[in-house]
Amino acid sequence: MQKLRAIIEQANRPTISLAFPDGTRALVLPESGRVLGLYPPDGEVNYFWTHPALATPSTALSFFARPGWINPGGDRTWLAPEIELFIGDLAHPEATYAVPAALDPGHWEVTTPQAEELHLTSVMRLRLHRTECDVSVHLTKRISPASNPVQHTSLASTDLQYAGYTLVTTLEVEAKPIPPVRLGIWNLMQLPQPGVMLIPIRERLHPQRVFGTLAADELTVGPHLLRWSMASHGENAKIALRARPLSGRAGYLRPSTVSDAWDLVVRQFSVDPVGDYADALWDQPRETGWVFQACCIRAGEERFNGLEYHTPAATSAVGAIVRYDTSQVWAFRGPAGVVANIACGLLGASDIIIPTDDWQQHYQDAFTMRSQHHADCLQDESSCALIMTSGNTVDQSRLT
Repeated sequence: MQKLRAIIEQANRPTISLAFPDGTRALVLPESGRVLGLYPPDGEVNYFWTHPALATPSTALSFFARPGWINPGGDRTWLAPEIELFIGDLAHPEATYAVPAALDPGHWEVTTPQAEELHLTSVMRLRLHRTECDVSVHLTKRISPASNPVQHTSLASTDLQYAGYTLVTTLEVEAKPIPPVRLGIWNLMQLPQPGVMLIPIRERLHPQRVFGTLAADELTVGPHLLRWSMASHGENAKIALRARPLSGRAGYLRPSTVSDAWDLVVRQFSVDPVGDYADALWDQPRETGWVFQACCIRAGEERFNGLEYHTPAATSAVGAIVRYDTSQVWAFRGPAGVVANIACGLLGASDIIIPTDDWQQHYQDAFTMRSQHHADCLQDESSCALIMTSGNTVDQSRLT
């Protein structure tokens, strides 16, 4: 963490370091209100993806001097719907896509700088393109410790490293009954490639394709788990899921750059089966209700995999102008078998295919690690029932 912090500060950008009692360390970039780095005790390898320009002071200085929006990486907070805030013309979405500067980087202020907890707040005025109005928004983020969910279970191991935090986000929208305004919190965690996205589901389903095309063997759906093997080469792609099948957890498994270790990053978030989720598809703007999204960005200088979730909207028309959200990030690093057991316990992934370095051959040389499911690793036995026993490769034609 100290290396990344020093590089950013040499580029004339302030940072805030958090140190939690369990040894977790987090690096926050306050000017954009994001957690840029997450590290276990005594570890210097970031769980998150950061832009490659942040590797040296000189390239970081040039990066931060670029005109327009820049993406340093890490765990960021945006607002939805995307088609209202980011796309000027739905007939030409890519050509008119622009991140509102008032949102990112925004104008964040540190209200309670402490070593074990951080409060950030930002007030902004945003343009809604479809509704054709401006709205004032107040965002608050509180970053604090998150207990290791496997610490007192049979999944605990002396070979395991852990880091985690709790993120509480508050969205307040000005009262504006005419025209009505619907805005939701959109948190996106950026992770290094390659890796496997593991999404526990309560029923077998086929996700919605948002953009791009997945390779034939990338996406499989089992009775209780959707698995996307996200390679670092190919076309950019994104999928979306509605609330009903989601369990409120998703994880990302990848080979660590630490020798002989694997990383597992899990996000726990709230899901309301009847919530008013405002995010919509670019080509189907009336198709709202999307809660979870996963994206694979593998073209250009930014190459990362995104784990995203949304909250129900704060709707000014009915007076619900404040929305509160709490999520946890749990990150683990250790030997393959130890990490696989945790993926089994927290995500129901009882049959984990861990690819070799040759991702381009569709895992022909992959090996399978079968791990025993531990019933005491979750809070209740019903959640432990999320175990994948088999999976079917998704036909691309079923990705509607």
